This record gives sequence, structure tokens and C-alpha cells, in this order.
Amino acid sequence: MVEVVIIRPEKEIGMGCCGGVCGEGFIEMKDEFNHHDEDRQRMGELYRALSNQFGNQIEITYVDPRNLFAIALYFIKQLKYRHITLIEAAENLIRHIKYNAVFVNGKYSEGTKDCDTLIKQMLILAP
Repeated sequence: MVEVVIIRPEKEIGMGCCGGVCGEGFIEMKDEFNHHDEDRQRMGELYRALSNQFGNQIEITYVDPRNLFAIALYFIKQLKYRHITLIEAAENLIRHIKYNAVFVNGKYSEGTKDCDTLIKQMLILAP
């Protein structure tokens, strides 16, 4: 199984980072991230294209770039399976955690057009 992680902003805050003050709490922030709608649309198209092309051979997860705990766990898992080295994991965490980044088994995809090639390579290498 090839694990793909797409870094994209969530639609709202309110994900526990503020103790429930924002989101549906005291402060309404429903339109806070509307400027990312185009990016979310593009990443959704990528998700559908990869799902159609590879089906159940891949697992795709969306992660908000502010969720560093989940991102770090993903890279630890990829280290455990020896898909990436410690240096690659550190470099990814330092340089590549940004909106619209795509990782395939822990490896940074240089562009959304290249990630299908990287997935094909990973599927060939998979036992």
C-alpha cells in the first residue's frame, strides 16, 4: 500500500487549537480561509484523479499544515517502514510542509503532476 499525504488548509479553524473559542464557539470564523478555496479545489481534483487511477492500491490523507503532530507521526511511520531516511524526514519537516505539498510514502513530490510517477515507482518496489 502506498500512502499519499496532501497538505491543504482546512475550511475553518475550530480544530481544537483554540479550546473551542472559534469555529462554532464564541467567535464565528466560517469564512476565515475562503482565500484557499481554489487550492482546495485543485487538491480535490488531484485526489479524484489519483483515486481513479490507482484505486485501493493507495491511501490518501488530507492534513492541515498546522497539524504538525499528525505530520510528524506520518514521517515517523515512513521511517519505521524504511521508505525514507532520517535526513529526508527532517528535510521534509523543515522545508516542505506548506500548502499543496504532496508526499508519497514520505517522499516529497516536486509537483502534483509528478506524484503519479512517484506512486507508480513505489508500487513497483512494493512487496
